Amino acid sequence: MQPHAAHRYVREAAERLVADLTRGERLTSGWSDEPLSFALVQTALDQCLARLTETGLWGRDNQPLSNEFWAIAGSILECGPMQLRARTKPRGYAGDHELFAWICDGLHTPHPLGRQFDRYFQQQAAVESVRARTDQIATAIAARLLMADRELPSFRLASVGSGPAIDIERAAKLLSEPLRRRLAVTLLDVDAESLEHARRRLAGWLPGEPLVLVRDNLFRLADKPGAAAPLAGADMLVCAGLFDYLADEPATALLRLFWRQLAPGGMLLVGNFAPHCPTRAYMEWIGNWYLIYRTAADLTRLAEQAGIPAPRVRIGAERLGNDLFVSATKVDS
Repeated sequence: MQPHAAHRYVREAAERLVADLTRGERLTSGWSDEPLSFALVQTALDQCLARLTETGLWGRDNQPLSNEFWAIAGSILECGPMQLRARTKPRGYAGDHELFAWICDGLHTPHPLGRQFDRYFQQQAAVESVRARTDQIATAIAARLLMADRELPSFRLASVGSGPAIDIERAAKLLSEPLRRRLAVTLLDVDAESLEHARRRLAGWLPGEPLVLVRDNLFRLADKPGAAAPLAGADMLVCAGLFDYLADEPATALLRLFWRQLAPGGMLLVGNFAPHCPTRAYMEWIGNWYLIYRTAADLTRLAEQAGIPAPRVRIGAERLGNDLFVSATKVDS
């Protein structure tokens, strides 16, 4: 689509969305009929996003037009706190710990229209996959600890880009107190507030080894001498969402660093959204939220370039199949 045509198309899509939602407010007596309200909001957004995808613009190519779209429709869309937080990024980055906690805890605003936007957000495939991913990581942590050598004094778990550490909290809830006492957890994140949120969530669930919190620039870990020291000797190293924002070269460097830091017998688990994820239009046009998507073949290639032996690498996914995982286990020395 030619640029001038795309501009006109996006303006028309935004104006149509505003008209549809204005009519919906009238038909539901101010969004008081909740089932009908959600049906109308869902239909209006689905149709709007279908129009926007017809521009053929993806990734950063649609950012200027996304801004134009928001200039027209944003005064209505901003009453949905989840999509507003995704777009405005008050912590300086998308998917901050507060939004992540809202996702995992299934929260909605009480605002009549905002609640319907939040419901729409919560039902997106990527959001469902984040919840599934969180539960899957929690289960993997618990299973790994159960299989670990009982003679070792502790099980060293590290999470890079930990956010609020809800996966670790859920893993701890699956375990008996004696097993939880063996957990020695290190969290790395760029956001001090996120780490403090994680500390509060994990308080009482980790009665054994102290919780270690490390604030650092995660994008520079592979470049800074000594920055990876907190990861050394990890029995399990998890990085759930960071690779969605890393180009191939830094992603490969970080995979190489993770693999070197693992203890013999240790397990690495790294996530990355796949390009077939159907939430991409909503994330980009409404949320200005841009990921670097990778296929299973892409992840296999990165692992190979990072020096991880091919027989040790497995590519899996959470149960919905939108968020892929590289898992790799070191052979005991």
